[in-house]
Amino acid sequence: MSHIKYTIIACLMLLIIFSSCTTSIRYIAPEESSLLNKAEFIIVQLNDGTEIELKKPYLEKDRIRGFIKKDIPYEIPVSSIQSVRIKSSSFYYGFLYTGVAATGSFLFIGSITAPSPPSSGSCPFIYSFDGSDYVLDAEPYGGAVCQSLERSEWCALEHLKEVNGSYKIMITNELNEIEYIDEVKLVVVDHAKEFDVVPGPGGRFHTFSRPVNPVRACNKNGNDILPLISGEDSKSWEPHIEGKIQVDKEDLKEELILEFPKPEHAKKVKLRVNACTTQWGSLVAAEFLKLYGSGLSDWYKEVNHYGFAFHQIIAWYLREELYLLHIRVETESGWKTKGLLYGGGPFMSEDKAYILDIRDVPGDTLRIKLTPPVNFWIFNYFSVDYSMDIPVDANEIRPVTVIDHKGRDVQEMLMENDNTYLVMLKSGDWAEAVFPVPPQPANTKRTVFLKASGYYNACIKGKGNPQAGTIKRINNEPGYTLLFAWEEYLKWKKKEQQKITSNMDTDN
Repeated sequence: MSHIKYTIIACLMLLIIFSSCTTSIRYIAPEESSLLNKAEFIIVQLNDGTEIELKKPYLEKDRIRGFIKKDIPYEIPVSSIQSVRIKSSSFYYGFLYTGVAATGSFLFIGSITAPSPPSSGSCPFIYSFDGSDYVLDAEPYGGAVCQSLERSEWCALEHLKEVNGSYKIMITNELNEIEYIDEVKLVVVDHAKEFDVVPGPGGRFHTFSRPVNPVRACNKNGNDILPLISGEDSKSWEPHIEGKIQVDKEDLKEELILEFPKPEHAKKVKLRVNACTTQWGSLVAAEFLKLYGSGLSDWYKEVNHYGFAFHQIIAWYLREELYLLHIRVETESGWKTKGLLYGGGPFMSEDKAYILDIRDVPGDTLRIKLTPPVNFWIFNYFSVDYSMDIPVDANEIRPVTVIDHKGRDVQEMLMENDNTYLVMLKSGDWAEAVFPVPPQPANTKRTVFLKASGYYNACIKGKGNPQAGTIKRINNEPGYTLLFAWEEYLKWKKKEQQKITSNMDTDN
């Protein structure tokens, strides 16, 4: 429980809005949890859009406790919270600007949904048995590159089939990394055929019974890209630049604006997204880590202890949008961030659902904007649904056996999220998990999800002195990361072209 508590506290994200129109981001480490107690009132928005005002709030383990009207004690699980707004502006923060009162909001991101530094490899691959073969079906918790960033992820297993009363999956390590697998379960959802079930980043399941496709989609140059992102097909949109050597920071950010019809009085909407980060995103992440040279192990230790490096990397992660995107909605007072889109992949792209508060969006049109960096994202489709979620029963199933590549039954290591890990030390290690199949009610549709928790070590060996100047610019200069990534991209493309040329010469 202490690991979960510390991860929750460490990932409290505080967005401070100044009267000078300057924005700062503050992350609260375990030793700083008392900052929450300085708020006189907070307004908690739940995942379903409900708002609750708490007086004298404080954090206790995985819950926020406080008092509602007439001093009635009340508690809210962190996992059910979408955002928290501070109502009081009577306290000050010395680490900001002297004499400027802090007002604004902060977003709770628990251990299962915390943003992670970029992946430098991938994560374990999950194969589903379809009755005849194992088929690649999931790639969970990409970016969880050290233990403090362990998280859970829910992925639909489209290829999984029942065989002789069992479901079978294969967990594999196929890259130069060490896998630390904490928990593996299946979540079986039997539901009406008339709607789909899609997980949110925190494992809450949302129903899509009346999906609405975008009526317009364009990039920052006004080009129509609607045919690429409006259907569940093989088409996709990947922002990129080709044929340019010299670029400005502005050239390295694209823009996607989506328009949907909106009921006049809609207060919230479910956004369904199928998107992932590219393989280039994984490759360049390794280059970022190599900048730390012989200091890389110390950097990992500081991140694992929620030190300054932890705050820096999360701030960078949110600012540059290489692996996580701000979901902005056009409101009466301009574009506002209403959620965060999580990148998965690069080999598998999963559906995720995001709940957006749109009570301040006027008229009959919903406009959503994303600003992805070039070469880092692939978008397959988007849709929205204004209907209320339909309650569904999600049945978690534990494996009955898990046999690894050495013939050992390692089932007990994967039963709970308890820091007891199945460790896969090298590429080629694997484990096969077998699950019982529960009976399915008549006239229902079954959707099966993988629930997996863990992290991995990318096995990058730091060499030489840390490149302090480049690291400082990446951490502190908005947009410099994209220029660095672009230069690395050109080097990579040149090497790839040289390989092609060399192979052609050899063949001749």
